[in-house]
Amino acid sequence: MKQTNTQIRKQITAIIAVFFAFGIVGVFMPTAALASPAKSGQSIGYVNRQQVFAGYPGIQDLMNRIQAMRAEAQKDYDANAKGLPPADKKAYSDKLAQQEAQREDELMKPVGDKIEAAIKAVAAEKGLTVILDAGAVVYGGTDITADVIGKVTR
Repeated sequence: MKQTNTQIRKQITAIIAVFFAFGIVGVFMPTAALASPAKSGQSIGYVNRQQVFAGYPGIQDLMNRIQAMRAEAQKDYDANAKGLPPADKKAYSDKLAQQEAQREDELMKPVGDKIEAAIKAVAAEKGLTVILDAGAVVYGGTDITADVIGKVTR
């Protein structure tokens, strides 16, 4: 079975590609090896942030305020964007959206800060060194959701 030059070149190219791929893997392996291995003393916990958020005291009132702000922004847009050219409508909409997002962030930041502080406090109390979001956990770990909810509702 005689091979043509084209077939030989394709085989050589494939072999070079394989060596190149393994060479690349070899270059990155030392970096992976330098990554901090899990310490045997580490313990992992997880928290369902959505559940904590839903259990936050006064969250429904806060969400109602945000919804009212959104409705007011929509009224503002409807009243002031009439007759504007499409580019100006978009610019006005973007401006309102940016202002709305900034106000929402201002309202929600204290909630997020308190939840984060509660997560850290519960983790420290339980001796947990790593906390994951519950959605990322497949198996194992300690669920601290109820403890975090208890801490933010006090």
